[in-house]
Amino acid sequence: MTKPDFIWVILAAGGSTRLGQPKQLLSLGGATLIEHQIRTLQATGLPVCVVTGAVDLSPFIDQQTLHTINNPDWEKGMGSSVKLAQQYYADSHIGWVLVDQYAITTEQALDFYHTWQQAPCLALVSRYNDQDSAWGVPVITHKDLMAKANLPERGLKPWLLANHHQIERQYYNWPAALADLDTPAQWQQVQHQERWHDHA
Repeated sequence: MTKPDFIWVILAAGGSTRLGQPKQLLSLGGATLIEHQIRTLQATGLPVCVVTGAVDLSPFIDQQTLHTINNPDWEKGMGSSVKLAQQYYADSHIGWVLVDQYAITTEQALDFYHTWQQAPCLALVSRYNDQDSAWGVPVITHKDLMAKANLPERGLKPWLLANHHQIERQYYNWPAALADLDTPAQWQQVQHQERWHDHA
């Protein structure tokens, strides 16, 4: 299998402990969250991979149109999923997205990618607001990044912070990327919507 030059990786292996139910299977407008995220990113025209783990997502994923990586060690945290995907796509630039970043749109994801493409850097991170610490995923990492830093043991942000001397970060303003679904209160605020959002 020929590996793509760039691929979106949706991190969807977690057990949704704080939410109390699998966030991947939350549904709005007849679409589960994992289906929504896949459609949003596939609409960019770029390849997509999903890292699975705690929840069987096979009924919601078309194996003909995207690749999946199962993480049997999902309980070890997000870093284990990042390591698996990075090892599999060692020769690819990767756009990392969390499964519960439901407010991400195709248009902004494509602009994020084009911003990085015009000025490739080791790590392009999303800035949520004006606070210095308010940044994180989505992140695009350059395929040469692993030559600069060891594979992550934890999530992407702690890893980038730990290796900040080797990894110069660039920033992309993306306030909507701050929205996620970690708690029942967050889901309660969202579930009145008719749909996740339009994919454009």
